[in-house]
Amino acid sequence: MKVKFWGVRGSIGTPMKGPGIREKVQKILSYASPGDVLDDSSIDRFLDSLPFSLLHTYGGNTTCLELRSKKNELVIVDAGTGLRELGNKILVEDNFLQGRGECHMIFTHSHWDHIQGVPFFGPMYIPGNRFQIHAISEDIEGRLRYQHSERHFPVPFDGLLASKEFIQHAEGDSWQVYDINITQKALRHPGTSYSYRFEEDGKVLIFGTDAEFKLEDMDGIDEYLEYFRNADVLIFDTQYTFEEQLQRIDWGHSSASIATDIALKSGVKKLVLFHHDPSYNDEKLDEVYLRAVRYKEMMDPSGESELEIIMAYEGLEIEL
Repeated sequence: MKVKFWGVRGSIGTPMKGPGIREKVQKILSYASPGDVLDDSSIDRFLDSLPFSLLHTYGGNTTCLELRSKKNELVIVDAGTGLRELGNKILVEDNFLQGRGECHMIFTHSHWDHIQGVPFFGPMYIPGNRFQIHAISEDIEGRLRYQHSERHFPVPFDGLLASKEFIQHAEGDSWQVYDINITQKALRHPGTSYSYRFEEDGKVLIFGTDAEFKLEDMDGIDEYLEYFRNADVLIFDTQYTFEEQLQRIDWGHSSASIATDIALKSGVKKLVLFHHDPSYNDEKLDEVYLRAVRYKEMMDPSGESELEIIMAYEGLEIEL
């Protein structure tokens, strides 16, 4: 099983602007010495030494994941703006351009940042392609159709000419997609969001975005700790810093420190910080990551836990 991140932002897309690019270039040049620009190899060495936030960007697209089974079968989880670029990729690399593509799509909930890529998803416009669309949120078809109302978008939902089968699941259901077993659990979020636990060949990937866990809740979350228990990869909502979360009670999101506590208590192997706040630039996200790592070291001073913490960015691939 393999996962690739196509959208990692929460709430709204945040494209990088010219001044942000200029600021990165200025900082890079301020770090360079004459020896760093002598030739191509010295330039490459210098660039490789820079922090992630200077040389790259975490990305500005909203939530979308590409999940591949061991047989390379495609599952798409959520359909934020990152879905557009994923669609362009599978048109070229899979059989969707020829109208022979097949895919399962799974929705955590229907807030805009998780569905707004659907109108721009090229493969869904091509007759012959087949999509099985799974959700626990009530009437996912109606919710997607409403997004295509003529008041919101010029192409009606029926203009998406691919075959679309909607599969409504109930809370507590488990099911199988290809050879991947899927279970799920409701999360605290306005309107309710659902976490999914994907298991294949003994490997476990959990996607737990749009979830609010507060400090005062931490003594009463045993059922969630059991659900997260020993996951190989836990992708978790860390939209806010701990201090900012205290000012945004009931907004439906968590912090990196809360996520780290949960991961340590449940024996998670790899924690992926996800659903980045749209107001955070790359430098701020570097800070969020470093604070999470320091917090993990403080909470696990003996180093007994094997927990690895990483920050989600567009293009990140993890193989389980």
